[in-house]
Amino acid sequence: MTTTKKIGILGIQGDVEEHIDSILKLGYEAIRVRTISELEGIDALIIPGGESTTMGKIMDKYGFIDKIRELNLKKNIPILGTCAGMVLLSKETGIDQPLLKLMDVSIDRNAYGGQVESFEKEIELDGNVVHAVFIRAPLVKELMSDEISVISKNENRIVGIIQNNCMAISFHPELSENGIIVYKYFFDKFLK
Repeated sequence: MTTTKKIGILGIQGDVEEHIDSILKLGYEAIRVRTISELEGIDALIIPGGESTTMGKIMDKYGFIDKIRELNLKKNIPILGTCAGMVLLSKETGIDQPLLKLMDVSIDRNAYGGQVESFEKEIELDGNVVHAVFIRAPLVKELMSDEISVISKNENRIVGIIQNNCMAISFHPELSENGIIVYKYFFDKFLK
């Protein structure tokens, strides 16, 4: 008998419900994570979009930074970061903000501009076409390690990467009809 994998969604900010809906459609259990104790027993973690500086400060204040690093580095729990989640997984952003520093990249926060510059576009994610929703989206400014695989670009700008058991994308799969492709790709790669 197989047990259902438990996917935690960091519930500090962002489209948590939309992420939960996508996870449930793929047959996984979804857990909204609001406290450190709710991280226990998860098989993977999703860090959604939101405002990365605020999210980082809250994560730091309540001990999430250290606990998530421990889960990823010592217990091999895979992490998917979307939009602000990409920022939080990065090593540096050019401003002073708490980061997980699990991916050797420098990120340009809000690289695509403010809310009014948000857009949608078909992009490729490792051979799959995804309808991507970019909202104040970040970009990878610099790859700082040869261990990073680029899995998605938008007009030669890097918008999707993998390093070890972390995956980060600058768009919002939870807001797209076929965004479930992103979750399936992540789960197939790290939970099978």
